[in-house]
Amino acid sequence: MRLPEFDEAWGENFIDQMRDYIDTLEASLDDDNEIEIDTLSGVPFCGCTDCYERETYLLATKLVIEGYEAGKVRLVDVDTS
Repeated sequence: MRLPEFDEAWGENFIDQMRDYIDTLEASLDDDNEIEIDTLSGVPFCGCTDCYERETYLLATKLVIEGYEAGKVRLVDVDTS
């Protein structure tokens, strides 16, 4: 089996960026806020389950690929016997 191994600082940054992005998307839903947010998908965010899943999966994909390219996250073989 292969499991992810990652740099701790990268992992903390991953979580922070995910939270910040969701906070920004949620803030765009406020009635008083007339700012339209550019989403990673290019599709407007309405706050439905599909929007949350689409945007979080896309950001996670982006961050993991960038982390892999930077050598901060990788898959390692784990002996399960």
